[in-house]
Amino acid sequence: MKKIKIIILLILITFTASVSASTNTKNRNELNNLGVNKHWNITQSNKANVLNTYLVDSNEKIYDFSEKINDEDEKIIYDKLTEFINHTNMDIAFITVNLPYTSDQTNEEYAADFYDYNDFGIDKENYSGILLFRNTYEQDPYYDIYTFGNAQLYFDTYRYDDILDSIYDDLHSENYVSGLNTFVNKLIYYYDQGIPNSLKNYIVDKNGYLQKTYQTPWLAAIVTASIITITVTIILINKNKMVKKKLDTSTYLSPADLHITNAQNKLVNSYITHHTVSSSSGGGGFSSHSGSSGGGHSSGGGRHG
Repeated sequence: MKKIKIIILLILITFTASVSASTNTKNRNELNNLGVNKHWNITQSNKANVLNTYLVDSNEKIYDFSEKINDEDEKIIYDKLTEFINHTNMDIAFITVNLPYTSDQTNEEYAADFYDYNDFGIDKENYSGILLFRNTYEQDPYYDIYTFGNAQLYFDTYRYDDILDSIYDDLHSENYVSGLNTFVNKLIYYYDQGIPNSLKNYIVDKNGYLQKTYQTPWLAAIVTASIITITVTIILINKNKMVKKKLDTSTYLSPADLHITNAQNKLVNSYITHHTVSSSSGGGGFSSHSGSSGGGHSSGGGRHG
């Protein structure tokens, strides 16, 4: 009887440990800088956001606070997320929460804080990584993709929409293994395609914001050529001032040798050259959104359902 009780106890301990593996949290008040190891400044305006954000182990990658994923499926999803990290050298995480809200902005603020105030992307350039956020709020379930650091460069509006639409049915039916498998496959596919043309002229600054660069070497060439031309012209004009100007041909021709028999103005031909100058908006005004940390991130349009 005693052995049976011990076995049951061990089973319960094992079950409890495995279920809570992806929802373990720490107390921020017990840690330096409230557990924020990134370069964000904690101020009176964002301190409440920090304290209201779960402090988690960024190595776990799956944070199922809505308790929608069983242990076996969690292992499969974890392996798939690890595949993305190894392939792209960017971080990734998946979170489910049950968060009452009245606007999509509430979801975005929560997701951005979760990524920024935990150690996601801490060993990556510009804290680069991707967060798939799933709000299981029964009255209005929602999900969206949030990209940080250099990950923003690989996903424009078209790519966001394609990925979000491709996982809608699975997330709506809570088939998270299939949904996350498709999600990661799509991410890797677009990563391998490289930065889309719409974002070619963008970079990510040290605070995680997309910044547009202007690659216009032809303009510099025109300016340089104009300066050289003007300089040479001025030099030639100044030199010519040393020569006494003559307004008639007698200086150069002998009157006895000059015979004008007829004078005509005849248009032989004419040419008009057309130059077409084209321009492009180069990205359609992509920009990063600011989280409460002061860092930038981008996102898709989000989906309800």
